[in-house]
Amino acid sequence: VHSSFDKELARFFWQAGDGRPKYHMVKWADICLPKDQGGLGIPASRRMNVALMLRWVWRILRGD
Repeated sequence: VHSSFDKELARFFWQAGDGRPKYHMVKWADICLPKDQGGLGIPASRRMNVALMLRWVWRILRGD
């Protein structure tokens, strides 16, 4: 699921206005870096999913 989501998101960024694919000038992993590290700050879906699941675990352990 994460790969297909990231694939569609990357296709959105790497597609020309007429629908043709463009060359990938930067790795997707580099685009997902924070802005202060040279990326665009787009969260990777797998990392975001893990962070949200850990937040739920934390809330359960705290009794919220």
